[in-house]
Amino acid sequence: MLTRLTRLSVFALALLLGACSRQPETLQGPLAVEARYRLLFNDTLVGGSLFTLQIGADGAYRIEAFTTPAGQMQQATAHEVLETSDGVIGHAAIQPARYEQSVLQGEQIELVSLQFDWDRHRLRVLGKDMQRDLVLPPGTHDRLSYLLAARDLAAAGEGVMQIQVASTEASEETRLEVTGREAVEVPLGHYPAVGIRHVTPDPDQTRQLWFDTAFAPLPLRVLQVRDGNTVEMQLEDFSRRPSDPH
Repeated sequence: MLTRLTRLSVFALALLLGACSRQPETLQGPLAVEARYRLLFNDTLVGGSLFTLQIGADGAYRIEAFTTPAGQMQQATAHEVLETSDGVIGHAAIQPARYEQSVLQGEQIELVSLQFDWDRHRLRVLGKDMQRDLVLPPGTHDRLSYLLAARDLAAAGEGVMQIQVASTEASEETRLEVTGREAVEVPLGHYPAVGIRHVTPDPDQTRQLWFDTAFAPLPLRVLQVRDGNTVEMQLEDFSRRPSDPH
């Protein structure tokens, strides 16, 4: 069973996780970047995340998000959350192939995964002593790959996108819509950004992402508000790897 710390880390990472009025500017490879974020719960530091994004010349991508507790949430026993998403970025769609989440708590590891079979329209959910197959609708993403879809919409600068975000529990109908341009301040600096509202059927929560697509393919800031509580990711470091020619 997940501890409160594990649930909070997973909740924070969940931030991470149709048609547009204009064709989005899809990311192309080769590309390799790293982004570090601080995680805040009600403005209190609770963790840090390292995101890496790699895109090959053939469009194959891999996203990794590695999160550890910080500040008041640090503890003596080991606690780490690793999420990965692998898939392909094509001209028509971003299609994840496999998503995995592993949670290390002390000496115990809990691993779950999603397997996307686009040919058979099947989503397979795998966990400890559990396996089930679900229908895989077009436009389905995982909790990391949807960031690429949101980035494409931000690059277009206007429009809306209807997708589903799958998790190991259920798939969630999600509407991404551009809210406009505004200046955003994060620990790394001030940036001109495009806001993306993340709308779900849950009326008790609001989510927002901000991108400066000329600077980074990953978000500058992610904010979720629910039941009067806020969970926030703020970019504090960004770098391109040597394999990235830009």
